[in-house]
Amino acid sequence: MKRITQSDLIEAAEAVAQITGQSHIFILGMASTAQSVPALDEMLTDDIDLFTPDAENCFLDEVIASVGEGSPFEGSHGFYVERLGTWVLLTQPRGWMERSLILPHPLLTIRVLHPLDLVYNKLETGRKKDLEGATLILRSGAVTPEQIHAFVQGAETPEETKLAIVKNLQRILEKNGMQN
Repeated sequence: MKRITQSDLIEAAEAVAQITGQSHIFILGMASTAQSVPALDEMLTDDIDLFTPDAENCFLDEVIASVGEGSPFEGSHGFYVERLGTWVLLTQPRGWMERSLILPHPLLTIRVLHPLDLVYNKLETGRKKDLEGATLILRSGAVTPEQIHAFVQGAETPEETKLAIVKNLQRILEKNGMQN
């Protein structure tokens, strides 16, 4: 595992663009913090989760073979590309694409998930590794518990989902001695 850099994000996006012919790449998951939370230097991962919003299913097998887990790309770069789709954001509050941050590139539109959306996603999923990721982002100061709470409360999300997210937020705040 390694600390993914902005250069790694660009390399992954360029490799996928070359294979798929798509110029719009959306990066999500903890690797997106290389752009959205650059001060988060303790985050290690071995993959970059991304999708091509304009054609999510194009060249899936080719992408996996060329830049996926176990590929020569992984061997030479120390990370691989995990091809996902907008399905991972189906329960995300409306406007996630508009809130995304742009990674400058002369030919591609490379977007990364906004830290608020990433923390929301991690808290909603609630797995141990996701809660650890949310904790790291909170500790970095990129978003505050108050911002997350307001974001969750303002979301068009079922009440039970909001309650579960807020409960996960409280759990990690208490576990890590953070104030809410």
